[in-house]
Amino acid sequence: RRALRRGALPGLGLLAGQLPDLPLLAGRAGGAAVVSAMRLVASALLRAVACRVHLAGDPEGEDLSGPQLEALAFEVGDMLSQNTADSEGGPSDAAISYCRQQLLDMFGRKRTFEGFKKGLQCPSEERLKEGAARPYELNLSDLSVAPGEKIDTARVGPHRFQATLQVALQWRTALGASLATATGLMLLSSLYLALLRTAAREMSKDDYMWLAGVTQDLSSVAGPLQKAVSMLLSFYALDRIAWYWKVLMEGFVIQGRSHDLGMIGGVINTGTDTAWWQCYRLYRYVTINFFFTYQPYTPGLTIVGYGPLVKCGLIEPDEVVVLKTAHRGAQSITEGWISNWVAENLGGEARQQAFQALRELRNATTVTQALVEQRAPLSFESLLYLVTYCLVAIIPFAPSNIECSNRRAVMEGLHLATVFGDGIICAFYISLLHMLRHLQSPFDDIGAPHDALNPVAIMNSTERKLRDYLSAPDPHEVLAKGAAKQQESQ
Repeated sequence: RRALRRGALPGLGLLAGQLPDLPLLAGRAGGAAVVSAMRLVASALLRAVACRVHLAGDPEGEDLSGPQLEALAFEVGDMLSQNTADSEGGPSDAAISYCRQQLLDMFGRKRTFEGFKKGLQCPSEERLKEGAARPYELNLSDLSVAPGEKIDTARVGPHRFQATLQVALQWRTALGASLATATGLMLLSSLYLALLRTAAREMSKDDYMWLAGVTQDLSSVAGPLQKAVSMLLSFYALDRIAWYWKVLMEGFVIQGRSHDLGMIGGVINTGTDTAWWQCYRLYRYVTINFFFTYQPYTPGLTIVGYGPLVKCGLIEPDEVVVLKTAHRGAQSITEGWISNWVAENLGGEARQQAFQALRELRNATTVTQALVEQRAPLSFESLLYLVTYCLVAIIPFAPSNIECSNRRAVMEGLHLATVFGDGIICAFYISLLHMLRHLQSPFDDIGAPHDALNPVAIMNSTERKLRDYLSAPDPHEVLAKGAAKQQESQ
């Protein structure tokens, strides 16, 4: 599999393209040597094809979904237990480890009222984890090109070609996912060119001209079809990338409105136990509302039940009973709790501004959920995939830069550029289809982690800032206490 991914199959394909030259190279060595050489090449090609078939069914390249995610369930969701990763019969260890790390980013630290009440004086070992294992959006500098090795941007240089190529060829990127199919099509192209060269040497004029005519007809079909595919893909791909960026930005809008609620709600913290408790309630409500916004669309979070939320302190046990009775979803309950909190604890201009921030928060969460569920019409999407697959199936049999009617040019040319060109074109179109599939699930952190957004990263950032807003003391009170202590010491 490693050899296949690194390009061994295209090399075998190019070798197969030179099969008709073997008799010339053998000279007087005898027909037995030629036959043996051809058998060796054929055996290598069959092994390469078998390797590719095995790769297509390799569970390492399959997405976890449905029953596999259900198999994780609370075994992975229970981040406080360390023994579930060794369970048998479940998903791969890598998938379990990935889910566990993402859950640990959010649920790895216990929230308590006593810890919250310590405010800015909370010791470092009790503070929430900074950042996450993966950022909100991955870029080249965030990916590893080798196990445990980060891209050294200072060493690679301004163009970063080497780093870009290494990342692009990884299995979970759109280009990396298309390499197996593209190399197979390169092999098919090289075999068809070998057939043409053999036919140019051995066939009669009429039979060869028939084969050349078929090839030219396929080339005439591939040209208009490629224009149609390019138009459809460019239109759809540009629209989906703009849609992806809009989904990304809505996450920052939700983060900003949550900050607004924390900043306004922090005015009630007068230092009394009652004020601290009310701030702690708002802190929990805003945080779990953020969580429930992205949970249905993030596979790594869909397996989380109420148990981990209770264990990490974000939900009280008696609140679980209320959340389970929601008609539409738990998020509508948390939004109602925040609204009740604002009405009970704020007044005047602060209440008005808080309700305005809450309305904008609810609108941003609704827009995010509506965007994620937005899809192209089924007829358009099926047409796009159909014409693209038809194009890549025709390309190996339609060499556009070869004049098939010229038998001498067909026999004497090496046609290396044709084979590589066919592979590059097929890889480009198939990669676009993979990219569109990845973008349809912008938070699919298991099936397409390189292109997936990680909402846990901004959740953690929002939670830490909420603590600052809701527990920051009045500077005048701090100065007054400092002055009082100084007077006592004097």
